[in-house]
Formats: sequence, structure tokens, C-alpha cells
Amino acid sequence: MAPQRFPRLAEGATYDKVSVDALRFDPENPRLGGAARGKSQDQIQTYLEGEPHYALALVGSMVENGFLPYEPLIVRREKNEYFVIEGNRRLAAVRSILSQPDKYSAETAERLKEIPVLAFPDSAHGRDSDDVLRYLGVKHLFGFRDWPPFSKAMFLDKRIRLRQDLAQVLRELNITRQEASRYLVPYRLTRAAKNIFKNINNEDFWSLAESFGRQKIKVYIELDVDKRSMKIKSFDPAKLRYLAKFLYGPKRRVTDTRQLSALSRVLGSPEAARKLEQGATLDEASLYIESKQDTLAQLLRQLEKIFEKIKVLSPGSNDAAKIASVTEEFTRKLRK
Repeated sequence: MAPQRFPRLAEGATYDKVSVDALRFDPENPRLGGAARGKSQDQIQTYLEGEPHYALALVGSMVENGFLPYEPLIVRREKNEYFVIEGNRRLAAVRSILSQPDKYSAETAERLKEIPVLAFPDSAHGRDSDDVLRYLGVKHLFGFRDWPPFSKAMFLDKRIRLRQDLAQVLRELNITRQEASRYLVPYRLTRAAKNIFKNINNEDFWSLAESFGRQKIKVYIELDVDKRSMKIKSFDPAKLRYLAKFLYGPKRRVTDTRQLSALSRVLGSPEAARKLEQGATLDEASLYIESKQDTLAQLLRQLEKIFEKIKVLSPGSNDAAKIASVTEEFTRKLRK
């Protein structure tokens, strides 16, 4: 069935109602974070039904309410097919319903066999048009419906490569160079070191991005970035492998982004960084940031504070007296 035409809403875009059979998932969609590349339509369907998208959670609402006309899918039109740019979970939910005629009524299927879409024409070079990318950037990059960090980074990189003009893209999306760098630099580093960052997820990507807010971490991996284009010029692969291990490995040292400051201090000290590389915990490696004398002095200050708290909390207690005696003896030995 030919799509029903509605008034033109924007340059190059039309509001249509199209058959579900004509709709296709886009394996290159930034929202999917690269996880759909090389997959068939059925494989993408299965992926969207599982973690982290859980598309089947929308089935109940679709059966009850149908497809809301004021929330159309955003699609790219290629001849008689429509590739979904936004709304993949909703399409997966509808496809699931229509694939189970024994479970859902014919009336439900009839309501869902055609879906409202905002359709943008494909660009002449076979990619998303400027109108599509501008729409997605304004809405999802730093707008009212944020994408996950990795999807933002993928979109930014794609947009800049298409336009070949970083400054223009920043103006279009109304974001600063610093905001763009926060996503672009770690993303481009993961692309340049694919053998290190395999199947990186959003949580892991954001830990890497946050780590680059600490100058000592960037110095540790010898990261050199072209400030004008934000392209990766060079890095130390061995050190980057260690950093990935500290952030993501089975024996990761950082389990919370609040620990990144401690990691930065450790990696800023050659001796402490070496201990961490050899298998020490973050706390253990931290002992080597300063000289032995400085570390002992810090321990003494902590012991003295503990001793004072014991005297305040348990004055005259036998247990407190024993603990205080041990603390004083230990302090005396440290002072020698």
C-alpha cells in the first residue's frame, strides 16, 4: 500500500503512515551503540527484545493504546523502504505483536499494521541527510531526551566526518568544544585501539571519558590529541592497556567514578603506577605516591586522631586503655 501523505512539516520531511512490512531497523543507528552492525533484521529484533533495551516492555501499552500518532517513528526513506532512525524499541514491540496472531486479536493487528512516521529522504550520498542529523543532534545530544554517552559520541563523530567541519557542527548543535571533546576524544581512542576496547558498553565508555578529566591519566597513557580537530595523534598502547584493565578488567581497580581522582594520583607517581601495574590495589599503590617518610608521617597523624577519638568515646574503659596502649607503642616505633 502506498503511504498516505500528510502536509509537509519541515524541509525534506513528510508525515506518513506506512506498513510495518516496509520498515527496517538501521544497523548503523547511533542509538544502538554499534551493537547492531552486521546483524540481520531478525537478529536486531532479538537484540532489542533483550537487555538493555527490553522492547517487549512496550507491548502492553501498544495492545492497549495502539501507536500514538503524535509520536511518530523518525525514519529515512529509501525508495519503498523506511529505515528507522528513532523508535526502534517501538517497532520491535509492534513486530512482536504482529508475529503472534494466535496471542493477539485481529483488531489489535489491524490497528498496528500501519505506523505513523516522520520520513526524511535519503541524502544523495546514501547517508542520513543533514536534516536528519540536525534533528537528532538537537533532540538527543544535549537536548530533552538524552542518548547514552556512547551513542552521543558515535553520533558526534559521524556528524563531524560527514560535514568535515568541526566548528560548524558545534555551532549547529549549540555545544562547546569542551563538551564535544568529552565524548569525541574517548570515542576516537576506542576506535584507534579496537583490540583493547572490545565490546565496550556505555558504563565502561563513560568511565573512560570521565578518567580523561584528570590530566595525570592522560599523561600516563601519553595521549596526544590534535586540539583543533580532536583527532587522536598518538598514545602508548601498553599504558592504555593497563588503563583499560584498571577501569574494566576482571580485577578492576576502579568500581566507582569517584575513585578516579585516587587513580589519577597513583598514575601520576611512577613508583605508585608501577605497583598498580604489578597487581596492587588502589589503596596499596597509594602508599607509594609519597616518600616513605611522608607516608609514615601521614600514618602517625591518622593514629593520633584515632587515639584521641578512643579517649573521647570510651574514657576509662579497659578496652580503650588496651587499644590506646597498643596505638602509643606503634606510634613510638614509627617515630624511630
